[in-house]
Amino acid sequence: MKTSTKILMCLAGIALVVLGVLCIIYPGSTLVSLTWAFGLMLIISGCSTFGAWATLRAINPFSGLTFLAALLQVFLGVAIIVMPAPLVVALPFIFAFWVFYEGLNLTLDSFNYKKLGFRRWWVLCLLGVLAMCGGCYCFFCDPSISATTIAWLVGLGIIADGIGNWVKVAAVNRVEKKLNKLADRFHQVIDIEDVEEVK
Repeated sequence: MKTSTKILMCLAGIALVVLGVLCIIYPGSTLVSLTWAFGLMLIISGCSTFGAWATLRAINPFSGLTFLAALLQVFLGVAIIVMPAPLVVALPFIFAFWVFYEGLNLTLDSFNYKKLGFRRWWVLCLLGVLAMCGGCYCFFCDPSISATTIAWLVGLGIIADGIGNWVKVAAVNRVEKKLNKLADRFHQVIDIEDVEEVK
């Protein structure tokens, strides 16, 4: 790998770690950024749906519905980017509901594991109940905890990605050193064989 590429990867890693820390420090801005990203994703999805509609409208009997779906996606995406506040307010509640739902699923699954003879089924049940309690608390008592948790998860994920860049560079350096050692040994063996042939 070129040295310039390694330097760029290290700089990208630093930038990602800084961005992750900022996400954790400023959870409100993180939620707004997530909302904009979601709006942009809807716009891109709508544009690709428009492309599919334009390509297949001659053979698709439901091309009108495809066009309508694309139009709604783009409209909703633009609305979210222009007015992100409603979704920013809704995100913590969506997250809290998701945590509650996953906890409920885990609790119900634990009883299936009990029927299958899994001894530690109660651990899954306990974790599921705790997740349900956490979801209820974030939903009804303190939605700001959900907002902070989302920001922390995003921030930690970005930090992990940045650290991953540094690890990749370190791994490439180690592999390159090993390959150079093998190449040196190979050249030494070739040189010895050439000397013996001359003798």
